[in-house]
Amino acid sequence: MKMKSAFFVLAASLSVPAAALGQTRAQEEQACQDDAFRLCPDQIPDETQVYNCMTRLKAKLSPACRAMFAPPPARRR
Repeated sequence: MKMKSAFFVLAASLSVPAAALGQTRAQEEQACQDDAFRLCPDQIPDETQVYNCMTRLKAKLSPACRAMFAPPPARRR
């Protein structure tokens, strides 16, 4: 049960940046769950701490997860 709630928290913590890119919760989980457990296990299940940890360690994230933290592309006028 604890593992399942950790996945939910991880996905929720990434939803704001990923939503700007049109990512789904399933894509967020798939891209980042391994990185969260590898890099930030002590912060789970606190979503703010997980997000802050992963942001701080962005250079160590897998490419797919790092893309979830990318700022939305600038709109052209």
